[in-house]
Amino acid sequence: MLLGAIAGYWAYPSWEGSVIGATMALVPDIDQARSKLGHLFGPFSKMLQRGLGHRTITHSWVILLLPALFWGDTPAGWAALWGVLSHLVSDMLVGRIQLFWPLRTGWIGLRLSKTLYRTVDRLVFYAAIGFIIYMGYR
Repeated sequence: MLLGAIAGYWAYPSWEGSVIGATMALVPDIDQARSKLGHLFGPFSKMLQRGLGHRTITHSWVILLLPALFWGDTPAGWAALWGVLSHLVSDMLVGRIQLFWPLRTGWIGLRLSKTLYRTVDRLVFYAAIGFIIYMGYR
């Protein structure tokens, strides 16, 4: 969410851009029933997870169409796009996504051990907090 908020603000420098970016950064994980959005959409998330798996259609080029469909070429649409992209890029840094779904050969990203995953996750979190503080005092 933090990276999405930063990306959304970068695309649409306002609190609205941050909120849209943070919210849209959650959307790709709708395919995981245990995620924040997965809890909200319960049966739909479970269906996606069982039917297609995690990090498939909702972590592919398909999800990048949502911002254009809902907001078009507006500042809010760009904030939404960058929010989704922040999620996809961060997932590629700690695991693999099926960016070219439905092609089965389209898995892209780095596989990290759980220890290294946690380390990278914490580093990104603290870097994002540092960036937000820096921008606030700038």
